[in-house]
Amino acid sequence: MIALVLVALLFAQGEAAPSARDDNWKKCRQSDADARLAGCTALILSGQETPADLATAYRNRANAHRAKSLFDLALQDYDEAIKLDPRSADAFGDRGVTLIAMSRFAQAIPDLSQVIELDPKSTYAYYDRGLAYEALGLDDLALEDYSAAITQEPRNAHRFERRGTIYFRKKDYDKALADYEQALNFDPQYAPALYGRGIIKRIKGDAAGAGADIASAKHFEPDIDRIMDREGVRE
Repeated sequence: MIALVLVALLFAQGEAAPSARDDNWKKCRQSDADARLAGCTALILSGQETPADLATAYRNRANAHRAKSLFDLALQDYDEAIKLDPRSADAFGDRGVTLIAMSRFAQAIPDLSQVIELDPKSTYAYYDRGLAYEALGLDDLALEDYSAAITQEPRNAHRFERRGTIYFRKKDYDKALADYEQALNFDPQYAPALYGRGIIKRIKGDAAGAGADIASAKHFEPDIDRIMDREGVRE
């Protein structure tokens, strides 16, 4: 009888461990940042995960840190994830995006370039690297990356607008106008494209068309004139 009880207890303990682990993985994959932090931390501290699973736990916890604007902690976890899985395009990409959020644009570029090397079809990496190049004033390199992103995924208003704004700064107004028009085809209420198109119309002498576009842009984004002026979109 005692032997049967011991066997039952051992069986119950064996069942409890996988259940706790499964529960932690469920938390580690949740969208709620606090739940994810708790679950991923428990998995990391358990010392029982494979290197591949441990890399996932570190990356998921890093994303939770980033969601809470704890960027330094996020970077530490991305570093650990990449050490464990140095061919993880997702980890390099997430670290690159975090560096952009921290305005550390020059440091973000190698990570996003690594994503592209590992996954040449990674549209977001081209776009995000373009943002980093543009923030550093490297418009020609940004233009190449935005164009690559558009080629791979052409139905995106933001990418056309960013490329159009670079063309505007280069005073290539015809190309800028074409990109703003494309952006508005996908999102007719996209204020940056409306405002940029309005300024080009004003430059080209279409005062009525310019006024309508600029008024619409300010309706959707009241501060759009100041935002776009900082972008160099002005007469």
